[in-house]
Amino acid sequence: MRLSLGILGCLFLSSCAMTGKTIKDVPAIKSENIQVSPMSGLAKRTVSLSVIDARAEEMKTQSTELRAEVARAVTEALARENIKVQTSGANSLVLTIQDYSTGQFKEGCVKIVSHLTIPQKAKLNAEAASCFEMKHPFGFKLSADVTKAYEEALSLTFKNLDQALGKLNL
Repeated sequence: MRLSLGILGCLFLSSCAMTGKTIKDVPAIKSENIQVSPMSGLAKRTVSLSVIDARAEEMKTQSTELRAEVARAVTEALARENIKVQTSGANSLVLTIQDYSTGQFKEGCVKIVSHLTIPQKAKLNAEAASCFEMKHPFGFKLSADVTKAYEEALSLTFKNLDQALGKLNL
């Protein structure tokens, strides 16, 4: 009897761990967790920012809130590198949120495709994907944390854009 109570307790605790944010939820992104590379190749330090939600329709129930949260967090992260987000910035940054999954993971996954346009100089593209899910050793999902997935994917996209900027002779 003790063994079965222990198993029930373990299952109960595991079900408690299943709460968390999934790809259908709006993440609570901490801008300080987004690592923006210096992007020193960006001479004019202003950008206009657009966030596009290109996920499947069933994932878009909170699309407006998601786009606003990503824009807020990115604006704050860019400000740390002295890059201002303005309506008519000298450069254009478009971030597109896409569906992403691997063979094992889906609920805590995100893909960000970015396009940075520097007028009359260059058009740079970068993408990054990230998944944060916890699985039980028996294979069932315990929890997902799409907030961490967004923070990592955004950090990676800025790293990739910075690398692309470094290869340009602006």
